[in-house]
Amino acid sequence: MAILLPQAQAAPANPAGFNALAQAIDQFKQDTRYPAGTAVIVVKDGKIAYQGYFGFADIAAKTPVDAETVFYIASATKPFFALNALLAQDAGRLDTGTTLQAMFPDAHFSEVDPSAVTLRHLLTHTSGIDNVALGWATAFSGVHDATSRQRLVLQSRPNAESPLGTFDYTNIGYNIASVWLDRIDAAPWQAQLDARIFAPLRMRHTTALASQADARGWTVAKPYAFVSAYRTVPLYLRKTDATMHAAGGMLSTAPDLANFLIAQLANGKLDGTQRLPASVIHASQQRQATTDSKYLDFPRDGYAWGWYTGDYKGRRMLHHFGGFAGFHAHLSFMPDANIGLVVLNNEDVLGARLTNLIADCAYGIALDEPEIATKAKERFVQLAEDTATLEQAAIRQRDALRARPWRLSLPRETYAGRYVHADLGEMSVTRQDDDALALRWGQLQAVASGYDKPDHVRVEFVPNSGQVLEFVVDAGKVQGLVLDGMRFDKVR
Repeated sequence: MAILLPQAQAAPANPAGFNALAQAIDQFKQDTRYPAGTAVIVVKDGKIAYQGYFGFADIAAKTPVDAETVFYIASATKPFFALNALLAQDAGRLDTGTTLQAMFPDAHFSEVDPSAVTLRHLLTHTSGIDNVALGWATAFSGVHDATSRQRLVLQSRPNAESPLGTFDYTNIGYNIASVWLDRIDAAPWQAQLDARIFAPLRMRHTTALASQADARGWTVAKPYAFVSAYRTVPLYLRKTDATMHAAGGMLSTAPDLANFLIAQLANGKLDGTQRLPASVIHASQQRQATTDSKYLDFPRDGYAWGWYTGDYKGRRMLHHFGGFAGFHAHLSFMPDANIGLVVLNNEDVLGARLTNLIADCAYGIALDEPEIATKAKERFVQLAEDTATLEQAAIRQRDALRARPWRLSLPRETYAGRYVHADLGEMSVTRQDDDALALRWGQLQAVASGYDKPDHVRVEFVPNSGQVLEFVVDAGKVQGLVLDGMRFDKVR
């Protein structure tokens, strides 16, 4: 059955040079016949130079993406959260040199030295801390409250591969910082972002609360994945208030995010008015940690306050991307060239690769790069051809997973029951009529498949991202289960 794609929607005042970009995106959607949505805005010299909207926010309802479509931006939240901390410091409400011990003065950290780790370390990924349980609770299961989050913070342990002062990208620093900010400020971190950033920058369709988007009747893009067996059906895992965390917890539109980039490029000004302190914006863009890495076309030599740094097309660029099941977001800007880019997708596999090419073309056009339209078109055509390989690889992967033997040592009904963790809540295992084992943990659910180790199974709590779960069996009884190092004890 043919899928009818919506015609690309673009601002009427787009410079002619960006027509090649719009045509390339539109042709890519047609060639792949995959109608997930994409929103693109290029800002230059304080104004929107191009904006275009492609595909659907809701494929079944054929709801086209437009300027008011709200996307989950995942880890692209980090520049906002880090900026909020710097704004609070500028107002005298906190100090980024505050230590972990001072943040939690009555707490006992058994495995890390809390007097050595500061808020700056937490927000620049140099804390040397790992905390798997806190990450799962805040980003995925949603099973937590203020008390359990405090206890989970105490489970922080040294990152064996990256000691204090070494850059290692993770959500944990931001998660820990938000627990502290919620305690010392009169408002939770979500409200702090609203008051200090969203409101001043007139980001009227942006929120850190999923419930707020629902209450206001905003069109929120649904999540899809090209590699799913039913790729035009939304993924089951949706963001709620409980999983909108400080390292990845915002919903926004392309125009709202364009305002943020314009302010970044104009030292806190928007439409000629000083909305945020210039000194704070400047400070937020200064590199705090070094790294030597690359993501697709984007070299990374360091990390500022919520921004990766690195040269791109011969210019200094700051950027942050966000990826989650069914979403990919891109925020970037070149201070010296006064150019920025927003790309939002409600698909996470093709979306990342497509965005990589959009950036190549958009920045190339904005920088007057010779022959960019021709070179970009060739890359878009190649990516469209490569999707067949991606699709076949996904099919082979699903077939291989189904073919894995089960190696459970006891009858399957023995594994059914309730499994409890003091700080992470309850996970249930149910034997279904077809003899499958279904698991549920807060907002997560999965049907287990076989694995090649005794009493281990594979689960896919996060769509298209498998995890290995071990059942703890002793003396012929199932005593508990272990997921990613977290043990849940069986209670019945």
